Amino acid sequence: MDKTLRVQHLAGFGLEVPDIQVAEVFYTAFGLNAGTEDEVMHLRTDAALKNSAPSEIVVVKGAGQKRLQHLSFAVLPEDVPRFEEHLHRMGVRTVTPPFGQLRQGLWFQDPWGTWINLVPTVPHALELSAVTIEPRIDRHLWQDLRQSVRPDKLGHLLIFTPEWERSEQFFSQALGLRVSDRAVGKVSFMSGGSGVRDHHCFGLINGTHRGLQHGSFHVSSVDQVGLGGLQMHKAGFKEGFGVGRHALASNFFHYTRDPWGTWVEYYADMDKISEAWTPKDWNDLPYIWPQWAPEFWGKEMNANHEAG
Repeated sequence: MDKTLRVQHLAGFGLEVPDIQVAEVFYTAFGLNAGTEDEVMHLRTDAALKNSAPSEIVVVKGAGQKRLQHLSFAVLPEDVPRFEEHLHRMGVRTVTPPFGQLRQGLWFQDPWGTWINLVPTVPHALELSAVTIEPRIDRHLWQDLRQSVRPDKLGHLLIFTPEWERSEQFFSQALGLRVSDRAVGKVSFMSGGSGVRDHHCFGLINGTHRGLQHGSFHVSSVDQVGLGGLQMHKAGFKEGFGVGRHALASNFFHYTRDPWGTWVEYYADMDKISEAWTPKDWNDLPYIWPQWAPEFWGKEMNANHEAG
């Protein structure tokens, strides 16, 4: 594969759920904007709504169980024909699914039947935030923190997959995603784009069948992570895990389980990597703290609630 041909970042994903109204209650409590048209609900962050960006999530009302319907990755507009030629050389057929009107760009299926979309997107600048110590004299910071938590972007998504090593190879070869780190035998984290970038925008978890493990949305600080968890708890979604600090990628996290068993994450302060980065295989815990938390790779955090 041409080393310059790479997806840039995760653009969105699609879900099918038994009840679209229940999904709207959950995701609007999480801090996203919902709009429904022709029985399809589009969910966007405030920034995506303001910039008329492609949907960061599409929730499609389904007749049965919740399932991951598709993945969408952003590509440079000039790379769309290059990707089409590259996929054809791989023997991958580009074809639009029945729901293909949801997004522009190329559509194809991976070897396990998951639909993947490559949407042409103007690249956005990566925000590199430095740690600053703000003098706080004669004011109550906690008063300033009393506000609704609203994520500013979709950051990453992890899916369960069988044939874990073969799946990693396919996403590397087909999309130009690069492994940034692995938890040995369990998860592969992958980054998109070039230069300085987020540690990962996508990941694969070793499992028995395809399924969504979690989608993750960026917020500005650890306070926003913690207050987001509190916001969801007050909204009645009380099954959660966090606040904590991950090991691989180092980000703060709080997970809330949605009504169908999938985790949705607030995260902040993720590691950035460059072309000098060397991926490694690790055996460490997936988090630095809290140490009392449930076993991350076990049934409490990693139950695949989608039908096989």
